Amino acid sequence: SGGDVGPKTMQLLKAMRGQLGDASASRSVDAVAAAEGLGMDTTTHDFDRRLQDLVRAGYLEPDPHSAAPAARGLYRITFAGLDAADSY
Repeated sequence: SGGDVGPKTMQLLKAMRGQLGDASASRSVDAVAAAEGLGMDTTTHDFDRRLQDLVRAGYLEPDPHSAAPAARGLYRITFAGLDAADSY
């Protein structure tokens, strides 16, 4: 799993991981803020595709605690995603 996730997409995952403290009880992340921090354009299909790749790989899931689950860029990083980001 995760074999089709490219290096730039993994950098994005790692940036989202960086939003969480080591002792953070929450796994909620802001993909748009993470991408902008990396200088990525978040208005492109390319960005949306990266997020879909991470969801497909099982590294991200829509944030169930978000007031608006469809809110753009709000996800929850999975434990698999944490492991992948930490070992990348």
